[in-house]
Amino acid sequence: MIRIFVAFILFSLPAQAQVLTPANVQIEWKVENRFRLFSDLADFKAHELAYRQYLIHVDGLNESPEETDRLIAATSVRGVESVLNDRYIPFSRHLRTRYDAQGWARKASERLCYDSKKRLHSACGEDFIEPKFHAIEAKLKSLDQASLYAEFNCEWRVGNSAPTIAPCDEPVSLQLPYPQGASISVNVEGESPISIEAKVKDLLIVGLGDSFASGEGNPDEPAVMSPINKHRNLYPRRARNDGGGAARWVDELCHRSLYGHQLRAALQIGIENPQSAVTFLGYSCSGAAIEEGILGPQAHMDYISRSNGKDGSGTIRAVSGSGKDAQLRWLLRELCKVDLKKDDGLWQCPAEQFRRTIDHVFLSVGGNDIGFSNLVTWATLRDNTTSQFAKFFGAAVSPNSFADNMRDDLPDAYARLAKAMEVALPLRNEALAYDASRVVLTAYPDILEDENGQICPAGEEGDNEDQYAANQSLDYFSSWLVVTSKRLTSAHAQLAKLHTRMGELAEDHGWRFAGRAYEDKSFRGHGFCARKKNAGKEPAEALMIPCWGKAERDTQTCSADWSGDDPTWRPYDPVTEHYPYALRQRWVRTFNDAYMVINQKAYTREGRIDPQASEAIFAETTGAMHPTAEGHAAMADALLLDLRKILTEE
Repeated sequence: MIRIFVAFILFSLPAQAQVLTPANVQIEWKVENRFRLFSDLADFKAHELAYRQYLIHVDGLNESPEETDRLIAATSVRGVESVLNDRYIPFSRHLRTRYDAQGWARKASERLCYDSKKRLHSACGEDFIEPKFHAIEAKLKSLDQASLYAEFNCEWRVGNSAPTIAPCDEPVSLQLPYPQGASISVNVEGESPISIEAKVKDLLIVGLGDSFASGEGNPDEPAVMSPINKHRNLYPRRARNDGGGAARWVDELCHRSLYGHQLRAALQIGIENPQSAVTFLGYSCSGAAIEEGILGPQAHMDYISRSNGKDGSGTIRAVSGSGKDAQLRWLLRELCKVDLKKDDGLWQCPAEQFRRTIDHVFLSVGGNDIGFSNLVTWATLRDNTTSQFAKFFGAAVSPNSFADNMRDDLPDAYARLAKAMEVALPLRNEALAYDASRVVLTAYPDILEDENGQICPAGEEGDNEDQYAANQSLDYFSSWLVVTSKRLTSAHAQLAKLHTRMGELAEDHGWRFAGRAYEDKSFRGHGFCARKKNAGKEPAEALMIPCWGKAERDTQTCSADWSGDDPTWRPYDPVTEHYPYALRQRWVRTFNDAYMVINQKAYTREGRIDPQASEAIFAETTGAMHPTAEGHAAMADALLLDLRKILTEE
């Protein structure tokens, strides 16, 4: 009788409840490396963490929810840049004890899925263009505070794969097939699993265009100055004054770096969308125009000299690519499964045998087609400058001629590009064989304002020139460059006209025009002559290039008659106080900045510096009048304000 009673009690006890159920836990997952150009997950994680730090900072401002959302949307990339490159502990006035003055991109550029020698995105294998899997992080989120599962091990499966076993309260790394996706299931051993369906949205984004897209002015590894050697006994000189001392780029010929706004916008899309990934193919190239750059070969920013003697006589020419060195061809070569063909002068993929379709093309082009750099030449060259200068710069273009080019040449150039892209590129959606709205043309920012949002004041030629910040920003080249108010005002007026014309032509071709970099006045107060008020002797705010020796005035440029016996640098030491990527008021590289950050030279065929050729073509100015890294971050933010809405609609 006792045995029967005990058995009754045992069989009457409730069965043990299942540890994991849809009622007490939820499966969460995210793609681990959501910017696939980075071959090392740590590089993506650094940007993801910086973004989270920025969100914490914005949340601490105690603004309204609407203002908080607006601020994050408008400044997310700049916020990341602030965390990664500021000399100060983020959002404080405390200097970092360990600060890498050469910037975050220096190390990351060494770990990319881009082969800089082959100039192809081949360093991570064929799966970079056509991914078969994405590494994801999966974990359990508790829905019931009373649920206890930490002491159990969980079995995770993707589809019918073998289980991955890990503690239930820890995240686990899994491989999710692409593009089909799969179910993700989890269970405690011996129990029924819970599951969800998961699928990664992998965006293929292509970057085409000119120096405002490539990151010109912001090498991944800037030049380093010598603590001892001086140029002409007055100016800083490279620590390695040979080919090995040059600034380094992801793509050397194109001066393409990780700081370019197209890349930064694509990276931020990955950061903000946990269950997506971005495959970015960048081809933008400094100096590119539509015909010479995107559709056909161009002259690059590097120069080769054939010096005939000590007098520096000989030929100097820009490095030029072959007939196949065109951005559109580089893209098709990687995207097409078979050899390309050329029909009616346009590159094509036979029978449209593409590896995959393109989601968006970021495009920045037009300025070089109508002579923007030539307009800058007109605005800065002294009246008495010899024709040799103008010849090097491609001859100055007056505002009237610039306007004529804008009216007469730009429409045809954009029309040729629109035709070439429609013939060549797989830009599709479910309804259209070719979707032109997936081309996003970005605006050029206004780079000619001071910290007050006014056109840089400059006076007139010979009118106490060095008292004006605009002229202090190019004092190393003051013998042949000067900024005057009249010319700068005339050039500035053309920026608004160019912006309007670009918007009209984009609409004509069905492209989207991301115009906020200009319309929202993103660079207001941050032009090439801007300087932070009450900056004191902050080196990053100095507009002048370091000079060896004293002068009658702080703003006076180096003087050739100064002996240099006094071992004093002004306004800052070019070695210990030079911070190429520290945050500053100006978001535009000045002529002086170009000398300090890039310091480009002309080389002989043997790889040696030709100093005479370098001076003859003023190679040290390469990169001037382009956005800084923070400026590119601001341009990326402006692009994202338009792009986020597009991504939401898809």
